[in-house]
Amino acid sequence: MIDVSGALKNAGAMYPFSQDIFIEPCEVFGETLSFEDARITGGCFGADEAVSIEARLSVNVHAHCARCLEPVVYPMDIEVKADYRRSGSEDCFTFTGHEIDPVPAAFECLLTELPMRFLCSEDCKGLCPVCGKSRNKSLCTCLEGAVKPSPFSVLKSLAVYQTNEEV
Repeated sequence: MIDVSGALKNAGAMYPFSQDIFIEPCEVFGETLSFEDARITGGCFGADEAVSIEARLSVNVHAHCARCLEPVVYPMDIEVKADYRRSGSEDCFTFTGHEIDPVPAAFECLLTELPMRFLCSEDCKGLCPVCGKSRNKSLCTCLEGAVKPSPFSVLKSLAVYQTNEEV
């Protein structure tokens, strides 16, 4: 929680803050992501019954590589901007008393910045589709000299039995 009593009393003045926060693990695109070493650093500004924060969130995201399924630690540093009001509305977060919780705003911004998929490296070779071994760790000869099966090969067999009738 961030104490915003000074920002509420002195409109327009910036009050710096820096805080370690805990972000709950969550499921995104079918994978459970966990977060480590989350720290939010920035400033808060107050006016009447409203507070705005402008900050940076630094966090390590723990996921799995989309190609080889190995664990990946993905460091992120993102911008967090949020408005808080005592009375709720759809476009801002609410608070009571003299403290605001930066976690919901930080989590919302984090979700919008996550990559579509995580990779252990750009040149990850992935898993062999035949034997399932990681091609990064050992050479796999399962597909050497073989014609790679096409997902549309079943349609080709249908074309053999088709006459000149319209389908």
